[in-house]
Amino acid sequence: MAKLDAVLEKYDLKSIEAAVARRRRREVQDVERLSKKREHLTKQVKELENRRRKIASGLVVERKPNARRLNDISLADAIEQVMRRRRGPIHYKDLTDTIARKRLYVTKSRNLLSTVAVTLKRDERFKKVSAGMYGLA
Repeated sequence: MAKLDAVLEKYDLKSIEAAVARRRRREVQDVERLSKKREHLTKQVKELENRRRKIASGLVVERKPNARRLNDISLADAIEQVMRRRRGPIHYKDLTDTIARKRLYVTKSRNLLSTVAVTLKRDERFKKVSAGMYGLA
C-alpha cells in the first residue's frame, strides 16, 4: 500500500480521472475492433462450412483457375498467330515478348518464357531453325 500511496501523492484527482477515462476509451475501442473482427471471422467460417458441405455432398466440384479458362486460344495457337504474321523464323524470346505485349495468351505463371520454349519443342507445328530460332513446320 505504501507504494500506491506514494504514486497517488504525485497526482491529483482530476489527472487520475482523466487517465482512467483515456484508458477506458482505448479499451472500448479495442473491444469494438475485436467484435468487428470476430463477426468477420464468424462470417468466413460459415461461408467455408457451407462450401465444405456442398463439396462433400457433390453439389459443387472445386476447380482451380487455369490457362484454359483465362484464354480463348491455346498458347500454341497464339504462337502460330504470331509466326504467321511474322512470316519467318523468330527467336523464342521475341515471340514471348510479342505474345505478352499483345496479350494473346494470359497466364498467372511467372515464367512464360520457359512455357513458350516447352510448347515450341513439343508441338509439331513448329520446327527449330537455328539456336533459339523457330518457324512453322
